Amino acid sequence: MDEYKCEILIIGAGPAGLSAGVYCGRANRDTIILNGKEPSALIKAKEIQNWLGEIDVSGQELLNKFRNHAESYKSVRVIDGDVISLMLGMGMNMVSTRTANITCDVLIIATGTGIRKEVIKGESNLIGYGVSYCALCDGPLYRDKDVYIYGFDEELLEDALALDQMGCKVHVITNVDIDDLPGKANELKHKGIEIIDHTEIVEAIPDSEGIIQQIITKPTGAKGDEEEENFTTHDLNCLFIISHVPSNSIFKKAGVELDENGNVKVNEIQQTNIQGVYAAGDVTGGLYQVVFAAAEGARAGINANKYLRQINKD
Repeated sequence: MDEYKCEILIIGAGPAGLSAGVYCGRANRDTIILNGKEPSALIKAKEIQNWLGEIDVSGQELLNKFRNHAESYKSVRVIDGDVISLMLGMGMNMVSTRTANITCDVLIIATGTGIRKEVIKGESNLIGYGVSYCALCDGPLYRDKDVYIYGFDEELLEDALALDQMGCKVHVITNVDIDDLPGKANELKHKGIEIIDHTEIVEAIPDSEGIIQQIITKPTGAKGDEEEENFTTHDLNCLFIISHVPSNSIFKKAGVELDENGNVKVNEIQQTNIQGVYAAGDVTGGLYQVVFAAAEGARAGINANKYLRQINKD
């Protein structure tokens, strides 16, 4: 695992996160912007005609300009990774991705709408109770136990091999053809790791103590009566989900207050209920417009810097 330390960590590299990064960079703060797998919603905009100074610009072009601006400051770094766990409000905040641990004085959440709903029924209630998003972090806890790992890209294969090396009894589930994944599919087969492809996980089921006990799967694309006929139940000790991370559930588990719609609640200076933790952009709800996201990011960056001056008295 890589180790990083910074003054300000910004989760999200969309308009809000990059705007906050510009203000942190201008203040010469040691800043990391975490760029997740889920692309900014701005990329999906073919034409934008209401960004001041740009009569007609694509979302991708505008996002590139934002990122170039943020990265123009020597104190700002952009690294890739999805957040899988947070420890907040303990003086020094700790954030983990699948490959890195990051400590920071101030955190700015700017993840956009992201993945708002769980993909697997029952998933959110089992985070930390047999559902994990980090094979490298939690794999050693399940040595000699049955673990299932679910995803659809090369990272699935890498993590499956890592779990096998840790001594876990590994079963791979993917909704695509295993031979369509690049890299190490043959190595999994050679090691005798069970591969269940063209399959989706429908539900995660806990035992009486609230710990994962079973998962239910179905063939990819099965519909109607065909679904129930092909449901399969698997007993397991842990489910590793590699394909996505439901950020709202992770924030809530870390103590960040959400509203009834799953948005992060902030006050007039973009501060959450946790001191030193701010949020900006679509993750806070409201009007989903680039200009609002950028403005909230600027406000979060300004107040994050003010907070640092207060605690450091500089």
